[in-house]
Amino acid sequence: MEFRELAAFVAIVEEGGLSAASRRLHVSQPALSQTVNNLERELALTLLVRSSTGVQPTEAGMTFFAEARAVLARRDQALATMAELTADGDSV
Repeated sequence: MEFRELAAFVAIVEEGGLSAASRRLHVSQPALSQTVNNLERELALTLLVRSSTGVQPTEAGMTFFAEARAVLARRDQALATMAELTADGDSV
């Protein structure tokens, strides 16, 4: 599982659909659909219920959404901390 996949899933849930998320992320809708399918296969869980009006996260999907957002926030925090170190002159 990659950060890119987590970010894609978060965008899909936040946007309420693959089309809006694909526009936000500047990737094709089929690529996002494949990403979700891969995540669902890897986790052996259904994360989204798809319909003609968009997607709804399942209970497992909501849990994964919260965890994915936390992981991405922690990654962003780590990158910001490292950027501060670089700015302070602690580079290699």
